[in-house]
Amino acid sequence: MMITENIMGQRYQQFIDILAKRCNRFAFVENRQLMENEELRLAAVDELLAPIKNQLIERKVQNEWETTTLGENTAFVYYFLLNDTTAQFLKERSDSLFGWITPELPEDLMCFMKMNNVS
Repeated sequence: MMITENIMGQRYQQFIDILAKRCNRFAFVENRQLMENEELRLAAVDELLAPIKNQLIERKVQNEWETTTLGENTAFVYYFLLNDTTAQFLKERSDSLFGWITPELPEDLMCFMKMNNVS
């Protein structure tokens, strides 16, 4: 599901709570072509993510993900566990869904639904 409406304020807080109950992972993106200095930008992102660094599943270099295809360009996609700690982080860092945008924050916030194991 792609959301095209900016969810803000109290609705955003509630939305994150709902996602945390229904999803077990989230991700966001740092687009490499938007970085003036990759080393400095990644250091700033690392500092931003310090409170949830132990919730990081992986950081991958990708040229496409659920909502975007970059062609030959690439981005860093950060995958995290979605739990009480990371939900609180998402609520504290932005007051809207569309607030997740460069340069203040990483962009393309995505959440992934829990999947039941199928035998």
